Amino acid sequence: MGRVWPFSLWGLCLSLACLVTPLWADEEIRPHWMKVDAEKQVVHLLLVGAADGSNGTMNFNGYGNGTMTVIVPFGWKVEVEFQNKGLGALPHSLVVINEVTPLPIEGGVPAFPRALTNQLVPGMMAGQNDSFEFVADKEGRFLWFCGVTGHGVLGMWDYLVVSKEAKVPSVQVKIRK
Repeated sequence: MGRVWPFSLWGLCLSLACLVTPLWADEEIRPHWMKVDAEKQVVHLLLVGAADGSNGTMNFNGYGNGTMTVIVPFGWKVEVEFQNKGLGALPHSLVVINEVTPLPIEGGVPAFPRALTNQLVPGMMAGQNDSFEFVADKEGRFLWFCGVTGHGVLGMWDYLVVSKEAKVPSVQVKIRK
């Protein structure tokens, strides 16, 4: 009986460690889809809707439900090229909105002038592209959001952070440990 007790105690400790250990961790990545011109203070982003099968194809560059955060220094110009890769044959769109609860069912009011793709609610079909640009002149946390009816609330959203502390743009993603 004495031998069983240490193993049971070890199992209990391991179980408790799992409860306090986060399942997600933030990791900074240097994605190929981000081009930075620090001298001109311009960041170019290629954001792809339905990039893969993640979240039932409701994703931007494979991320959804807030697992990706793009950080941009305050005052920088943000150039966004949006592509609907079209996995799942669904239309998609992109708009930068203020972080709101609850999320809108469709559309969304741009947090920055002109920070949205054409056909926001009906979306663009597979293979279609659009682009927009804006100056990140408001500090805070915003959402990359698909304005097609129901897509955003199904997880097709991620974060954009505009920061006065950031020196260069970066991307953080949440990864499962």
